[in-house]
Amino acid sequence: MAPRVKPGKGVAVLDRLDLFSVSHLEAILGHSFAELSDLSTHAVKYYSPFVLRAKPHPFVAKAGSTKPRLIDRPFDPLLTIQARIEERILKTLILPDHLFGGVRGKSIADNVRQHLNARYLVTIDIKNFFPSIRPEMINAVWRKFLNCSPKIAYLLTGLTTYRDRLPQGAPTSTLLANLVLGNNDAEIRAVCKQHAIRYSSWLDDLAFSGDCAPEMLGSIIAALTKAGFRVSHEKIRLMGPRDRKVLNSLILGRFITIKPEYTKGIRAGIYNLGHGRVKDSEVFGRAQSLRGSINFLRLFDTAKADRLLAQLSAAGERLATLTD
Repeated sequence: MAPRVKPGKGVAVLDRLDLFSVSHLEAILGHSFAELSDLSTHAVKYYSPFVLRAKPHPFVAKAGSTKPRLIDRPFDPLLTIQARIEERILKTLILPDHLFGGVRGKSIADNVRQHLNARYLVTIDIKNFFPSIRPEMINAVWRKFLNCSPKIAYLLTGLTTYRDRLPQGAPTSTLLANLVLGNNDAEIRAVCKQHAIRYSSWLDDLAFSGDCAPEMLGSIIAALTKAGFRVSHEKIRLMGPRDRKVLNSLILGRFITIKPEYTKGIRAGIYNLGHGRVKDSEVFGRAQSLRGSINFLRLFDTAKADRLLAQLSAAGERLATLTD
């Protein structure tokens, strides 16, 4: 069956690859099949794992979770090949409509809009999402979901996995994680369709809205478990008509708004910057981080973002005057 094709920016955008030609893969990745096979076989040598220990957020007084995360950092030549797989193969695909996280052209606001005006909202977090994705699940994506030949699927699996897991830190991992979920949530989608439940995912954060969403929670968790995932039961949130509905740190009311704590944190950061409470070596990075936070706020409240940006500029000028 020929793949469906949709127009993209100078590139064909497909919902599957139908990739059976070795020479085609060589042309896409710019290396011979022998070179790619050798790299795939010895990929474990091209990672430099490190533990990322969460630092307290620079804009709030109270620190959050400091649970460390293992980052499987790839380096060249594997990193270059993974970047090409991401850009030349994975980003040309049409992902299912309910997958939002890390998908080109989709934002966190787009994800949240799927659930506006819902009476009930249920959110679920998949525990250890990337590390729980095994090579056989990635191979199934390449082989069955995207229709690559067994030889090419095996090769691409070797190039995009590390020590029996999907590596955190590899450029290919976010889109492959989406595809794994899309390849394993057919039962969930069927339940949601049957009961008029809206379902979307922002990577490991799944959201379900509709009048029957709370009743179907058990069936959804059972389907995730059957697919090989574990649910963080302590992070399950059931929000009803009288509850403030929060998804991806955004508030769903008549409109999408940002939690007040987020804006409060920006103000605290600006105050600390303007009153010399930031080390000289950290000033530039802190200011850039604040600008990024303000730009995110601008997506939902332009006037407030403009005011905070003016305050940040004034704080920078005051700091410059103090250091002259």
